[in-house]
Amino acid sequence: MRVLKRRQAVERWKEKNRDRYLEQKRRLAARPEYRAHRREMYRQQVDELAELGILPRPKGRPRLYEGTEALEMRRERARRASARYRLKKISQSTEKDEQSTSTDPSENSA
Repeated sequence: MRVLKRRQAVERWKEKNRDRYLEQKRRLAARPEYRAHRREMYRQQVDELAELGILPRPKGRPRLYEGTEALEMRRERARRASARYRLKKISQSTEKDEQSTSTDPSENSA
């Protein structure tokens, strides 16, 4: 019962002093020794799981392709993009030529 009352009092204080509480929390979490401790705890947890044969997923964005296959896919995508770009440039220059020939002053004077 006493613990619940204390917990409620703490929560009320946190609500009342929310900005101060969040600033304090950010400041404490940014301390180098705290961050080092969290990294150490994470490393221990990962090592324990590895000993049990449970390997965590690698951090970061999931990759569809690995190694040389990824490189080849990137190159293929770049080739397609370059082809689209060249086609767009050609069509733009063709449109300019058509517009310039249709608005020749020699045709309008006749």
